[in-house]
Amino acid sequence: MRRLLNDLWAFSHLVLSRLRWLMHPITVFVALQVVSVAVLVIWVVWFIRSQEEIASIASSFGRQYQETWGSGTAIGALVAGCILLGVILVGTVVLFVSGQQKAAAIQQQQRFISSVTHELRSPLSSLQLAFETIQSRPLDESTRQKLFGMALGDIGRLSRLVDQILISARLDRGILLSLQDAEDFDPYAAIRDICAGASHLDRSVMDRVTITVPSGLKLHTSPQVLGLLLGNLVENAIKYSPAGSPILVKLLALDGFIEFRVEDKGFGLDKKDAAKIFKMFHRAEIASLRAIPGTGLGLFIVKNAVQALGGKVWAESPGPGKGSTFVVKLPYSDKIRPAT
Repeated sequence: MRRLLNDLWAFSHLVLSRLRWLMHPITVFVALQVVSVAVLVIWVVWFIRSQEEIASIASSFGRQYQETWGSGTAIGALVAGCILLGVILVGTVVLFVSGQQKAAAIQQQQRFISSVTHELRSPLSSLQLAFETIQSRPLDESTRQKLFGMALGDIGRLSRLVDQILISARLDRGILLSLQDAEDFDPYAAIRDICAGASHLDRSVMDRVTITVPSGLKLHTSPQVLGLLLGNLVENAIKYSPAGSPILVKLLALDGFIEFRVEDKGFGLDKKDAAKIFKMFHRAEIASLRAIPGTGLGLFIVKNAVQALGGKVWAESPGPGKGSTFVVKLPYSDKIRPAT
């Protein structure tokens, strides 16, 4: 008997999960629109077929009503009714789309708060443990230095998180990043330092990363913006690829363009995610499934920084499980160009 009940429960659960799409807001909305259009069509057909009957009813009220009806009132009433129903349909579409957008924004913000809370909890717990250990008992100098090093790493992680939130807030309000501190520097060394800065995510990151830069190339740009661009792309590649898998960071000086490419052999992207990943707070489904840390701000910052430089950024992927390539293409300008 218990087995039968379990089988029935499992079957009912399966049926409900398969039919859950019927109660989705979009399904309900489309169904209501189809019903509304069907009612409109039925009303128009009925109206046209019943004109003679309506005219006879109008004539029974007297000659004045019959003449009024015969002067085009029937067509006018039909057109007015169709326009009214059309306005109602358009209004419901606008309200539905607006409601869906607001619901999506609220859901994204809730996910962001959850992600930030998780990102804050880990380094704060580590800091608390380190200082409690230092305070609780005497330690030898090497252990103290190790704990202080861990604490400094956690503080750096918190600082990067706060910086990302502040930068995203500025960009979301339309405030562009400062690009006045451009200078000449060796891009290979700068990229190497940027990759090393992601060691809080993977201590062996420098063993995974291959950096390719044209021989003798010097760049003239803002180190801060370069750090924002490549730092976020490298961190993204680390988070969304298996430990130990290779990451390639490539810089190309093309005819009138500077191009950065960050390639990984990770989880890849489907077309749906590729179209959304640069939106604020957006995170791919795999991030939730695999509990990948992040706030959904990194690629949003990259996109806005690239746009501030007059360039384009996009993601390429053969499909899920086949890796991804993020491409940043920037035109030569006073903000970024090969150094002379």
